[in-house]
Formats: sequence, C-alpha cells, structure tokens
Amino acid sequence: MLTESSTLAASGERIITDAPIGVARVRVEDAASLPLRVPVIFTDASDVWPIRRCATPDYFRSVHGAHRVRVLGKDCTLAQLIERLQRATPDDPGPYPCKFEIATDFHELLGDVTPRLRCSLPDRQLNPLIPQRLFSGVNNLEIFFGGPGGRFPYLHFDVLHLHAWITQLHGDKEFTLYAPDQAEFLYVNPDIPWQSAMRGHHNPDLTRYPLFAAARAQKVVLHAGETLFLPCGWWHTARSLGMTISIAFDQLGADNWSDFLADIAAQRRRERHFAGGLLLAAYLRLLGPLLGVYEAFGGNRNPTWGVR
Repeated sequence: MLTESSTLAASGERIITDAPIGVARVRVEDAASLPLRVPVIFTDASDVWPIRRCATPDYFRSVHGAHRVRVLGKDCTLAQLIERLQRATPDDPGPYPCKFEIATDFHELLGDVTPRLRCSLPDRQLNPLIPQRLFSGVNNLEIFFGGPGGRFPYLHFDVLHLHAWITQLHGDKEFTLYAPDQAEFLYVNPDIPWQSAMRGHHNPDLTRYPLFAAARAQKVVLHAGETLFLPCGWWHTARSLGMTISIAFDQLGADNWSDFLADIAAQRRRERHFAGGLLLAAYLRLLGPLLGVYEAFGGNRNPTWGVR
C-alpha cells in the first residue's frame, strides 16, 4: 500500500507532497526479503492466535465483560468500558488509550494471544543473562481498547529503542509515523528522550513549535488482522477511526542491540549511576556476540510470553 508523505503548513494543515512513501503489506513468508529498519505491515502474522477471528466488542463483552479494569483512576467492568467507547464520537471521544498489561492485569487472555508471532523472534528480553530490572519500564504485552476519535496522547518511539509490534484485532486505526531522522523537528523531551515534549501534537500550535512544520510524516491505516512492525526509533502516534481493539508488544534482537545499549547507558547517566553504568555497559557489550551465537543455533525463540 502506498501511504502519503506530508508536511505541515503554517496554518497547521497537513500538506501532501508529491512523492508517496511505501509501507509494504506482506505475508510472513516474504519477511526475509524485506529491508531492515523500515515499517512493514504483515497481513497474516496473527493468524496463529486463537483470538484472531473472534475478537469483537461483543465477544469481549460476553466472555470477559465482568473483568474489572481501571481507567483514568476509576474502576469499572470491561463491559461498561466497551459500552462507553461504543457511544463515543470523533467530537466527543472516550478515554484513550485504555490499555492493560495482559500478563498481570488480564492473564486469562494470555493463551488467546499465544504463540508469539514467529516473525517477531528471536527476542532477547527474557534471556536470563540480561538483568530483568532493565525492563522495569517496559510493558511487554498489552491490549488496547479505543473508541471513535480516541487519540494517543503523545508522540513517541518505544522505550529503550525496542522494536514495536502492533496487531489490530478489531476496527481500523490510523498511525502517523516519523522516521528517526525527523527527530530534530519533533521537540524531543530531554528528560524522557523517547517522547516528544509537544502538547497537542495532533493539531500542533506552529507558533509554539515552528520546527514541526518541516517534519515529514507517513500515515497508514491498520485493519483488523494486520500487524504493524515499527523498527526501533520510529516515532509514532495513533488515532482510532472507530471502535478498536489492539495488541502491542516489543522486541529486542541483534539488530537493535547497540541502540538498546546506548539507551541503557544514557539512562544510567541521567540517574548519575556512573560507575555502575560503565560496568553494566561493558558486560552487555561482551554479552551481545554470545547471544548472537546462541540465536544462530535457535536460541531466544521461545513462543511463550513469560511472566511480564
């Protein structure tokens, strides 16, 4: 599918440029022929999940409707949340994102989204040689519910330069993507460098954020059954075009290992853990090639999700 490349006019209106940018839609069997570090949509990756063909709002209401969730500081049932989101409109959107960690908050869903997608392996996050405390800020497997007009609240890339995988179970969701080389126009938050400091990025105030007018965006709509792969460092945000249900998770592999190490080192410097940070960085640098050998013989390809 060809998506649009665009910039912003001074008025804040998105202006479409002449050169379209492709986000390929492919089958898993064709993944090996794709270039690295570009977004890709897999049309059949989630076919292995039991929930793939039944994940409708009615299904979740009937099977999991009594499940208690917490949204914006208030408790409700999942059925109540779904009803609220289905009443939403683009002019009066419901809360977003309504996201829940499956391993801890929605454990009964774990079997429905297992096995892990084959094209998202190997993954190093659960390897016992990597200190698990490094992933304390990573939500490894989440389910998102959204209603019409629901918009992600900030522009970001996934923490620690992990690759992002997003599967649309129900409905259509529009993603706006920015390549890593667009960061200079995105007002990176120096304290949270994987997030933009812009407020209202969906309709930005260009007098406050004039550089954003030069940022080149790609838009793509993800449909039910499709999985979007976003390489590490790709900035993105999302908007629900109707009632939506999505699954998201991250990946750490050989190709983003050096980016991961750089983020870990920067994090330790921000926390002023200088000596410990140097030792940790040295250990992880030595570990990388060993994990590569392990993966060459089939390692780090566990199809289960672990405990986080």
